[in-house]
Amino acid sequence: MRSIQIADAAIDVLAAEGGRGLTHRAVDRHLGWPEGTTSRYYRTRDALMTAIVQRLIDVEVASFAAWQDRAASGPMTLEKIAELLSHAFRDWIAGSTRQLARYELSLEGRRRPAVHEALLSGRRQLNEIVAEALEAAGFPNPTVQATLLVSGVDGLCHDMLLHPEITIDPGEIDGILHRWLEAEQRAPHPVRSGQ
Repeated sequence: MRSIQIADAAIDVLAAEGGRGLTHRAVDRHLGWPEGTTSRYYRTRDALMTAIVQRLIDVEVASFAAWQDRAASGPMTLEKIAELLSHAFRDWIAGSTRQLARYELSLEGRRRPAVHEALLSGRRQLNEIVAEALEAAGFPNPTVQATLLVSGVDGLCHDMLLHPEITIDPGEIDGILHRWLEAEQRAPHPVRSGQ
């Protein structure tokens, strides 16, 4: 499907050239297509960037959903959640081009509301998958804790890709995730108003 080919090529261009290098012509060149092909599908820069975000969301949510299907047998456990977060970290590092493009889009989203909203939608979907797992495992405040955990893994990924000189050894990630999850599982339940 051409729209997926365009989005994937735009991800490559954005990761390699940055926001300034992402143009319809650059995507056409990357694909070896005649000039004007990409602009027939995505008329504006915002439309092209939003297509990139949607492609990133589709790939990441599909990966999380596949884990969710595998984890559905038996009770949800801390170990299964650690596996999900570890898988996300390793997938994000392996898909470094996608992540670099996402970081570029995050900066663009500061100036482009449509891109910002699309990025938020994707992050909310990931947070919800993790929150559902945390709730099923009996965590005391799954929505907040999911946001914290996904942000933490994203931060580790960010440093691994952009500042490898100061980041953790990737071999330590499983232990770190287990310690995070154990601490969060023991966290006090939030006090509800009226109690």
